[in-house]
Amino acid sequence: MFLRPSTLLLTLFLALVAGSAIRKDVDEFDSNKGKDGIVDGDIMLTEAQLRILNGTAKRSKRQITKIWKKWPDAKVFYYYENEFTSLKRELMSYAMAHISSNTCVKFQESNSATNRIRFTNTGGCASYIGMNGGEQTLWFGDGCLIFGTAVHEIMHSLGLFHTHSRFDRDNFLSVSYKDVPENMVGNLEKETEQTTYNAVPFEYGSTMLYRYNTFGEGTLVSKNEDYQKTMGLRRVSFYDLVNINVRYSCGCAKSLTCENGGYTNPSNCATCVCPTGFAGTLCNEAPSNTIKLTAESYWKGYWVNFGYSTSIQTTNYYLAYLWITAPADKTIEVKIMDLSGFTCSYGCNYNGVEVKYMGDPRITNPLRCCAQDTEYLNQVISSKQNPTPIVMQQRYGSSKLTIHYRYVDTPLSSNKKSTNGYDNYQYYV
Repeated sequence: MFLRPSTLLLTLFLALVAGSAIRKDVDEFDSNKGKDGIVDGDIMLTEAQLRILNGTAKRSKRQITKIWKKWPDAKVFYYYENEFTSLKRELMSYAMAHISSNTCVKFQESNSATNRIRFTNTGGCASYIGMNGGEQTLWFGDGCLIFGTAVHEIMHSLGLFHTHSRFDRDNFLSVSYKDVPENMVGNLEKETEQTTYNAVPFEYGSTMLYRYNTFGEGTLVSKNEDYQKTMGLRRVSFYDLVNINVRYSCGCAKSLTCENGGYTNPSNCATCVCPTGFAGTLCNEAPSNTIKLTAESYWKGYWVNFGYSTSIQTTNYYLAYLWITAPADKTIEVKIMDLSGFTCSYGCNYNGVEVKYMGDPRITNPLRCCAQDTEYLNQVISSKQNPTPIVMQQRYGSSKLTIHYRYVDTPLSSNKKSTNGYDNYQYYV
């Protein structure tokens, strides 16, 4: 066994910058403490919507569809208040561009459209659910300066709820009210099958899911403990984009044969939208910023520095990848040996590593960002993917990852295949 080094560093020149100091890890709920009229941490509701949720209005699927209105023709109008800073405009424009380039939803700046969103500096991070009619406000304060939070609030304005509010959330989360202030208990209520619908599997890596300690220590506990540090990630997942596409019935007249769970891009029907770790027209290529490794039948070692050549904190992630390949139908195994220069946090929102070993290439796999979580180090991870991508994310400075990897003769084809229960794509389980 031997160790091969490499370095993936980016000189910071085009990245959005939030300041030179690393700020306390906050989320939408933290930013909205003390703000009146907020439910579920960062959602504003109209009086009609509140009556529906409180059960004082009769509910039917038709009525609910009307209450959580979609934007006609998937076109959203918006404008910025004069005081909305240039940094926030750039960040919000980037978030809207990310959504529009992967879905059929389009955004157009207009302060005179009949239905429009007004972006304001004040009042934390909050949004109404869906299109309300007329002018509605999206609050984006100084505690919201991360790309995934911008997408999070826009997704609310498109009509999407939190992942921890799903009616099936108890299958995936244990919710404790022990340390939750009495006036915050309502923020943990579930939706019902009558008020929402689930279009994708429960996604621990969704930008719509809060952290383990958002409402109080141990409030939201993953029933799969591997995901505890992943919850609260603000990277924007593949299934987040699928959720938007299903909500707005996006599609193309002709579908491409996208691989690895990708889908034909409604914004550009000549290419596919690919899960994180895959790229190319048909999602069968490695992304840019990828180092390709070839596994052998014995353990090999590799370490890599990745990130920025500066300690300035950015508002979005620099992503780099390792792509481990093996002979066809062989099973790849990976061990994380060391995490150096990582910031341990719930949500891994400063830096982190994701080994994509699960059968569904679209789902977010558990992230690792805590060197002190030694139970995850030197543990064999058996992958259902060949090649196996490893996603490395960084928001400031650089980190060092050390891995061992090999393949074993166990055929991937000996595994059964299944679907996620929401579409027909089959993968090894």
